[in-house]
Amino acid sequence: MSEQVRKISLAEQIRAVEAAWRIVTGRERAPARAVEREYAGDVLAQALASLRWLKAHEGDVRAAVARAPAAVAAPSVDAAPAAERGKPCEFPIARRAAMRCAEGGFQRFLGAADADGAAAELRRRCGVASRKDFDRDEGARGRWRALEADYAAWLRCADEGGGES
Repeated sequence: MSEQVRKISLAEQIRAVEAAWRIVTGRERAPARAVEREYAGDVLAQALASLRWLKAHEGDVRAAVARAPAAVAAPSVDAAPAAERGKPCEFPIARRAAMRCAEGGFQRFLGAADADGAAAELRRRCGVASRKDFDRDEGARGRWRALEADYAAWLRCADEGGGES
């Protein structure tokens, strides 16, 4: 694994496992660049560590889920508040992504030093050449929404733990 310690979300771990499956089954080619292959290896190693932790704590996790209220145990797929779900976006997604990249908290979440680094990391994680792809491609839009949901969860955890943001 690389020496740099990264916070890798479960969603990103799942995407890496899915990508590895597509590569192994011949549906997709392995990344051409060494840095991309190294990162994919890091994420897969983290996914394996997460699964091992889950296996070791399976009883505790099942007990915690059984005690949790139904709303907490099975959250709605749509993380947006009910009042916002039907409301159209104020800005195109590409513009919102650019604004996010300028936020210090989002930069820390992505492990970037500045807005340009955040933009590069965002494009890499979402598999796009440009943030404009979020407005053109449904798959890219879905990856952006998943990353934004991960960021919101990261912020909540940081707030609860006296956090970084």
